[in-house]
Amino acid sequence: MVQDLVPAAHERLGDAQAALTSGSPTGTVYLAGYSIEMVLKHAAFRAEGLPPFAFVRDALAPARGRLNVWLGPVDHDSYHSLEFWALLLRETHRHRRGAVPANVSAAIRTACRLHECWQVALRYRSAMVSVPDAQAFLREAGRFPARSDELWR
Repeated sequence: MVQDLVPAAHERLGDAQAALTSGSPTGTVYLAGYSIEMVLKHAAFRAEGLPPFAFVRDALAPARGRLNVWLGPVDHDSYHSLEFWALLLRETHRHRRGAVPANVSAAIRTACRLHECWQVALRYRSAMVSVPDAQAFLREAGRFPARSDELWR
């Protein structure tokens, strides 16, 4: 359910920290990016007006449909793309509220920048990310779960 996304994002962020501590920088980036993905999904769904108890699976195709209408096809990478969810959040604010708040714009820019470093395929890879890069990614990702409510309200 939509309400489960943010607690799961907090948990994945803890898993990312544990991966870093155990010497897995690639796992760190994968898990931290997954955390961002869940926060962005939650924010996009809630900004659209979905209730907390709505099922995520039921909301995926309609989300893609809305973004296709607003921007044309955007790669959703099986609904895991950080860029897809960031753009959907931005466009939902624009179309439902008329403007995108500055704090939401900043989070969207960060998510799109991090999208360049993150991909679902990282879960199948090892030794692709340096420790300093993983630390930096984790710092940026760590800001998302705490700000989840401000991204959609």
